[in-house]
This record gives sequence, structure tokens and C-alpha cells, in this order.
Amino acid sequence: MRNWFPDCRSRFPLAVVAAAAFSLAGCMPYGETVVYRLYQTNADRCTQNETDACVAVLQSSCDAPARVCTDYVPEFQTQASKQLSQKCKTDDEASCRALDAVACDKGDSAVCGRLGEDYAKLYASCKAGNANDCDSLSLSVWPKTQLDIADNACKSGDTIACRVANSSASAMKVNVNKNAQFAMF
Repeated sequence: MRNWFPDCRSRFPLAVVAAAAFSLAGCMPYGETVVYRLYQTNADRCTQNETDACVAVLQSSCDAPARVCTDYVPEFQTQASKQLSQKCKTDDEASCRALDAVACDKGDSAVCGRLGEDYAKLYASCKAGNANDCDSLSLSVWPKTQLDIADNACKSGDTIACRVANSSASAMKVNVNKNAQFAMF
């Protein structure tokens, strides 16, 4: 009678060696691959002069002890910072404001104060009916704290704040904490 369940014990060490070699060859678990793809998409958009994508890369965090966070994310963030800096040097206002937003996110209180004043002026002007300032308000890049305020005001029914909150969501910000565990599929 034929054995339908072959004895695989002799092949087990080979499978372990193959799995170890495969993991050392540069393959990431599925969850890490998803995070990598999100960062890669924003990084690609950033290189195509989409300021919001550059900011998304810089405002994202990846603190897990995983290769995607230790090897790839810092590289994406360095490229995004260089992209914005180069554009800011050519007097691109959106890129300069984006760098300011990132500086504010990193704790620069003077920049945060200036951006807060800019937001308040544009908001008041927009509320008074200035359509150009409404566009400027919603198209500008704002620090996370300002976006959180806009999001909360939007939830309370503030339509101007909703424009700001919704326009900032065009690029996916990725936040991976240090306790993240990535699925293996």
C-alpha cells in the first residue's frame, strides 16, 4: 500500500536552512512590506514635486526595531528633506512652509508661533469671505498640532477647518510605534 504521508523528517533541517537563507536574502515580512510600500509611494510622489507627500514622509514616524524602520525610512526622510530644501532655496513658498511645518513638529516654538499667526490671519480672512485666502489656507502645509486643531474644529462643524483637515489627508502619514509586530504571510 502506498504511503500518502511521506516522512519529511529528513527534509526538515533543509527547510530550516532554506528559511534562514531566505530571511537573510532581504525579504521582509508582509506587514513591513506594506509599510515600505506606503513610504515608497509618498517618496515617489515627493520626487515628482508633490510637497504634501514630502511632508507626509517627514511627519511620519517609524520606531519599530524592524528593517523597514532602520534601513529604509531614514533614507526616504533624508531624500524628502533634501527635495524640500532644494525647492525652498529657489523661493518655492510651499516647500519653505513645509519645512517650517516639520520644524514646528520637531519642537521649534518660534516657527510654531509664526505658523499659528499665519493660520489665524488666513482663517479670519477666509471667514470674512476672501476666497483666495480660503484656498491658501487649505492648500498650505500645516504642522500636526494645527491639523489636530482643525480636525477637532471640523468635528464641531467648522467648514473652513474641514477644508484644512481634508486637504491635509491627501498623502498617507505612516506611524509605526516601537512595539509594532509585523505579520508573516
